Amino acid sequence: MDDRLTESATIEWAAQLGSDKRVERAAIDHLLNNPNGRLSREPWAAAYRLIEESWSEKPVERGSSSSIYNIQARLRAGDRSGAVIAAIVDLVAPRLRVRPVSSSRRQFTNRTRAPTTVSQLLSASLTSGDLVDLTVLELGSFEDVPFLRALASSLESAIDHGLDIGRRIGWDGQRRIWQLGDLNRVYYLVPGGRTQAGMDDPDAYNYGIAPAVKLLYEVVSRLGSLDVESELAFVRRWRLTSSLVHSRLWAAAARNSRLIPPADVAEFFSTLADENFWDLHAYPEIAELRAARFGELNAAAQKTLTARLLKGPPRRFWPKTTEKKKVKERQLHWTVRELKRIELAGVSLPPDAKRCLDSNVVKFPDLAGMSGEAGYPEGVQVREVSADPDNSYDDLNGVPRLRALETALVSERRSLNNDPSQRSDDWLRLPAKTLLVLDDLEVADRGGSEFARVWDRFGWTHAPGQPDATGAVHGDSQQEAERVLALLVQLSEATIAVAVDGISSWLERWRFQVVASQQGLAAWKKTWPAAVAATNNQSESEDKPDLSVTATATDREPRDLDTLNTPAGRLVGVFLVACAPLEQVSVPFAVGTDARQMRDALIVAHGRSGLIARHRLIQALPFFLRADRQWTQDNLVAPLLSEEVSSLTLWRAVARATRFKDVLEVIGDAMAQRATDRRLGRQIRGRLAFSVVVEALHAFREQRPPVLPNARISQMIRNLDDEVRATAANSVQQFVAEISAKPGRNGDQSTVEELFRSAAVPFLRDVWPQERSLSTPGVSKAFGDLPATCREAFAEAVSAIERFLVPFECWSMLDYGLYGEQNGVKKLAIIDNEAKASALLLLLNLTVGTSEGSVVPYDLTDALDQVRSVEPRLSESMSYRRLSTAARRV
Repeated sequence: MDDRLTESATIEWAAQLGSDKRVERAAIDHLLNNPNGRLSREPWAAAYRLIEESWSEKPVERGSSSSIYNIQARLRAGDRSGAVIAAIVDLVAPRLRVRPVSSSRRQFTNRTRAPTTVSQLLSASLTSGDLVDLTVLELGSFEDVPFLRALASSLESAIDHGLDIGRRIGWDGQRRIWQLGDLNRVYYLVPGGRTQAGMDDPDAYNYGIAPAVKLLYEVVSRLGSLDVESELAFVRRWRLTSSLVHSRLWAAAARNSRLIPPADVAEFFSTLADENFWDLHAYPEIAELRAARFGELNAAAQKTLTARLLKGPPRRFWPKTTEKKKVKERQLHWTVRELKRIELAGVSLPPDAKRCLDSNVVKFPDLAGMSGEAGYPEGVQVREVSADPDNSYDDLNGVPRLRALETALVSERRSLNNDPSQRSDDWLRLPAKTLLVLDDLEVADRGGSEFARVWDRFGWTHAPGQPDATGAVHGDSQQEAERVLALLVQLSEATIAVAVDGISSWLERWRFQVVASQQGLAAWKKTWPAAVAATNNQSESEDKPDLSVTATATDREPRDLDTLNTPAGRLVGVFLVACAPLEQVSVPFAVGTDARQMRDALIVAHGRSGLIARHRLIQALPFFLRADRQWTQDNLVAPLLSEEVSSLTLWRAVARATRFKDVLEVIGDAMAQRATDRRLGRQIRGRLAFSVVVEALHAFREQRPPVLPNARISQMIRNLDDEVRATAANSVQQFVAEISAKPGRNGDQSTVEELFRSAAVPFLRDVWPQERSLSTPGVSKAFGDLPATCREAFAEAVSAIERFLVPFECWSMLDYGLYGEQNGVKKLAIIDNEAKASALLLLLNLTVGTSEGSVVPYDLTDALDQVRSVEPRLSESMSYRRLSTAARRV
């Protein structure tokens, strides 16, 4: 492949290699770093180095996430460790993102010439997580000055790293802030997310340098409220650092007169370049500082600053082709705006500046009523768009109203505020309007077959229990459903084909009423062919199962088959409701029953629809095995066991739930085989392995032969990759914890100690592979909380898993199940005798690393104190002393 590295297709392919493509990344790395064939041709070499650098970045976590709340919980618990600082910084740290050049940009690039810059080959930019919600972080409650200093220093390092990346990808260091992801303010204007009025922070949707810079400023400000000298140390450093970001940080801090004296502010303005002085978009904080501190400057400084304002911005700020008159007008506009800003700050302007302002402000109507925020970058604002129903439909009824709605629903938007289709849809969503449309459809010919678009929207909007115009909910939902079903069976095939999305949605939403109706089967069967055709015809861009992707070796989960949001998937949902519980009907699929007719239609569907039907039915595999074993073997199990690529998608249905003895008796051996099949995603393989291990544990508990031989399970575990093997190991702890929490079939309930001794111990002794080579950090971490789960059998559990323990990244006692309290008692209190204390010390000694950079639990001292309080002699042991020394590093 080395002879193809300088091809555009190759570099675009390399830029899209995700973290799961380890082999492909390794191949690129080998070619780039091979001493005999290093790539030196530019700009290709630089482009590949950026790609290589992007691979080393941590993934960005954005959107709804529990990370900030996990950090909040740790901070509330008193965690002030380096680990929590690193977690906070990770939320906002700027990272390099490399992507192929977009198609819109590529059309402006001359593809016939050899590329001369990296930007012609790649799109490189900064990215990051979201802005941190300061109300969730609870920054205002921080009182620990050393912690705040350490956090601010770490944020500064992350920002410096981001600025270095920016320079490597073409940022000039002073302007063009958009290359860093934009930065409208260096401080928060909206500290807690969106306000009640719907206002966002100006940087709410800026990803790159902004989240880290804003958090740094707020952390340093909080630090200053506790220790001014500590804040000054950062502010002085910002003044000495020549970058756009640090200049803005200093200017924002200098608004505080207790930090920066007026003489320093005057000196700052005297050395400013014109770009920094005038550019509100690149340096808004400088304009804010000028207005906020102008009144504190001495007369000489005010005179110098005023003269510069009256002179106006230089001519070079505008293109040479701009008319001289327009340039003069814009220069005066900028001067008046900044003088007005100073006056709005409550400062009296010098006489010459006041005369200039008063005589010229009338020339610019936008400045007469300006606010102090005028001219500053505002950022993206997201506002709610309210419904705008067309109430003219209230004046119509019957077929005329249906025709008007049909015409509107197929109309295109006429202007930004005139969309007949949307307005008619908004009207249909109003209370009781679907009931009016139902009345109209009942008077139309052939169930309203002429109005396919109306049927489509009606199906989406008509739901059980809708309120009437007064807001009251009344009437018989079954009777209402019968009215619609009577119309559906009259519809033409052409109408159903057009409206199948809405009709299938209606059938699924009203599924309980549909299966209770004598007309339900007829309506379902009439809709099913159209649902199959529509589902099979969905475009590749929709959530179609890409079976070639599913069959690719990957650690990332391929997108699952959408079995719920397609017409066929919705009708399968109706069928599942029609399947009577076995407790009520011994033969639910007797010949002639509605369920039998539906099932027969489902199973012969081809293509995507057939795959969806089998996927949904396999999720309920235990029911179908009990209801009709032979049919299930032939129509569900056989496709699952086939070697066709589609079978891999069906195994995802198996993995949706934990499978037990009745299912494993049929597909257990195949399940163990698929658990090691890297064509399936890692999460799916983990779930399959989990089911196999749980069945083995149940067999030991119930003292019966296992469905799969223990040797077969052992071999499966050996063949699993490390993360899936860790999932299998974790299933032991889950089994002990969850089974002990619920009563058995006979009402008896086993304790965690009994479950451990009866099931976990023999499993770990006789089934889990004993090879040391399989004892990895992932497996060790998965077993780490088993002893705490076993409570009084803590020491026995440590002894059982000792062979499998190696050091892993243990950030807190949470990894051992010993963090926090339970029922008001510290979980560490279960360590209450010498045997448990010795076992805990052994557990920690085996899993806390010995190297200099090893992760050490931030609350390791609490665990060691508990050991010493229970058995003081243990504090003299070598393992205790080593761990105590390690704890002091945190």
